[in-house]
Amino acid sequence: MTDRAASTPAEALRLLTEGNARFAADRRRVGRTDPERRTELADAQAPFATVLGCSDSRVPFEHVFDAGIGDVFAIRNAGQIADEVVLGSIEFAVVALGTPLVVVLRHTLCGAVKAARSGEPVPAPHLQALVDAIAPSVERVRATDPGVEQEAVGAAHLEATMRTILERSGAVSDAIAEGRLAVVGATYDLASGLVTVDTVVGDAGVGSGDTGVAPGAV
Repeated sequence: MTDRAASTPAEALRLLTEGNARFAADRRRVGRTDPERRTELADAQAPFATVLGCSDSRVPFEHVFDAGIGDVFAIRNAGQIADEVVLGSIEFAVVALGTPLVVVLRHTLCGAVKAARSGEPVPAPHLQALVDAIAPSVERVRATDPGVEQEAVGAAHLEATMRTILERSGAVSDAIAEGRLAVVGATYDLASGLVTVDTVVGDAGVGSGDTGVAPGAV
């Protein structure tokens, strides 16, 4: 059903790798959005990757990874917070749709991270709840870095989000153990357009295949 099929985590990551390279280099798009593709997908979907990331308007997943409609199951909120609704959405993608790859994507210069780092109260209760969800990562960084550098907080929050998914979703953990799924933590650079893999859990064809760090552009 998907236009660019991927039956393994490694294949899915390769498609994202190639797509991001095209996007960053401003090369011709491959992801399909044509009427025929819409017709093909009218009755069902089989996305090759799930991406959880920030709602920031500068980080549109389908563009960043040169994905067409039906290719990426997108989950977005400010600060890529893994709450109950997000966990349910990820599990839907893994269990019902069979997506072989979950990417947790942070981006540089995140406003939600900046707000949490400042420690200043925000003028809306629901917005404060979002900032509070990132605050533990601020304290984690502060323990070793009194300056609390923003990108260090962003990286710590990325790790915390992945940890939440892995610890709280048995469906995700089971799929990883069975080799059907990998979870990747990655960073999108607003200036260059490049995505860099930070952490890989599962066998995605890079790193140790467990909880290793795989540097380099996606």
